[in-house]
Amino acid sequence: MDEPLLDPYDHRFHWDPYPYYRAARERDPVYFYAPGGFWLLTKWDDVNRAFKDHRTFINTGAVALEKDANDKLPYPMFLASDAPVHTRQRAVLAPLMMPAALGKLEAYTRQRTLQLIEPHLATGRLDFVADLACYLPMDVISQLISVPIEDRDKVRGLADDLIAREDRQTDLSERNVAGYMGLAQYFEEHSARHAPADSEGLLGAMLQAQQQGQMSHAEVVGNLILLAIAGNETTTKLIGNMAHRLWEHPEQRRMLVEDPKLIPKAIEEVLRFDGSSHILTRRVAADITIRGKQLKKGDRVGLCVISANRDPDKFPNAEVFDITRGSRDHMAFGYGVHACLGAALARLETRVVFEEIMRLLPDYEIEESGLKRAHNPNVRGFTHVPARFAVRG
Repeated sequence: MDEPLLDPYDHRFHWDPYPYYRAARERDPVYFYAPGGFWLLTKWDDVNRAFKDHRTFINTGAVALEKDANDKLPYPMFLASDAPVHTRQRAVLAPLMMPAALGKLEAYTRQRTLQLIEPHLATGRLDFVADLACYLPMDVISQLISVPIEDRDKVRGLADDLIAREDRQTDLSERNVAGYMGLAQYFEEHSARHAPADSEGLLGAMLQAQQQGQMSHAEVVGNLILLAIAGNETTTKLIGNMAHRLWEHPEQRRMLVEDPKLIPKAIEEVLRFDGSSHILTRRVAADITIRGKQLKKGDRVGLCVISANRDPDKFPNAEVFDITRGSRDHMAFGYGVHACLGAALARLETRVVFEEIMRLLPDYEIEESGLKRAHNPNVRGFTHVPARFAVRG
C-alpha cells in the first residue's frame, strides 16, 4: 500500500507537517485519508469556505476525527453542536470570555507566571513547557471553573490521557476513553459540590443557566470537560511553539526584548506560522463538490488550519516567519459562528508569559536534543522545550 500523502496520526508527521501540507496543497488539496475514512482540506479558500458555510459543514457529531468518537465520548459539548443548541450555550459563556471581562485575570496570570519562572532563575535552566506552560493555562482556566489547586494535576493528567495518540492510531484507545470518562466523573462531582448562587466565573454562569433551564446538566459537565482540555492544551502548546520559533529567529526575539509592545504582533505570527490548533473537525450536512471531489452527506472533514495559514495564495512569503507581519486574518482560532471562544484568553496568557520571558531570560538557548513532541491529530506542540540561560541572582 502506498504511503498516505498526509497522515495526521504519523508521529513523524507531527515533527514537521509543513512539507507534506505544501505537497498536498499542490497535488491533492482535497485529500481523502483512507485509514481514517475522512477528508482533509488544506487550501485557504477551501478551509475558509467550510468555516463560513456552517450549514453544510456542521459541528454536530464532529467531536473528533475518529469515527467512534461520538459513541465513546458521550457528554455534549457546545463546540460539537450547531444552532440553536450552540447559540443557546454560547450566549451563556461568551460574555465572560470577552477581552474586557478577562482583564481582571491579567494580574493573576502575571503573578502565576512569575511564581513558575523565578525558582529557575538561579539554576539557569527552564523547560518552557514542563516547568511553565503545562501549569499556567490550567491554573488560569481553573480560576474560571473553580478547580482547586490540589486537583489541577489530576485534571491535567486526565486531559493528557484523552489527547495522547500512539503512532498511526486512528481510533480512540482505552487510555483516551479512560481520560475522558475520568474527566466526566471529576466534573460530575465538581459541579455537584457547587451551588449556583455561590459560584463565580464560567462555572457559576453554567450552573445558573442549568437552574434556569438554559443548559442541561449533561451540557454543563460536557462543557467543563471541553474547557479543561481546550483552555489548557492549546495555549500550553502555543507557548512552547512560540519559545521555539523565537529561538530559531534570534534577531526577531531581540526586537521583542527591545520593544515588548511588539509581542502581540509576534503572537499573531506564531498563530499563523505554527499555531497549536492543527486540524478542526466538521461533518458534511449535504453532498458537495470541492475541486472535483464529491463529499457525501455524513462524511467527516478535517480543516487543516495550519496548512491554510501557510497558503501562498493568501499570504505573501507564507513560509517566512516574520513577527512584523502582525496579521490577524489567519484562522488559528477558526472563523465565523464557531470561532474559538477562548481566543482572547489565549492571547492574554501568551502575551503576559512572553513579556516576562523577554524581561527575565532574553538570552535563552533551547537544548534541541531535549525537544519532545505531543502526538495528537488536532493539537500540535511540544511536551518538553528545555532551555538554558545566564543565571540570575
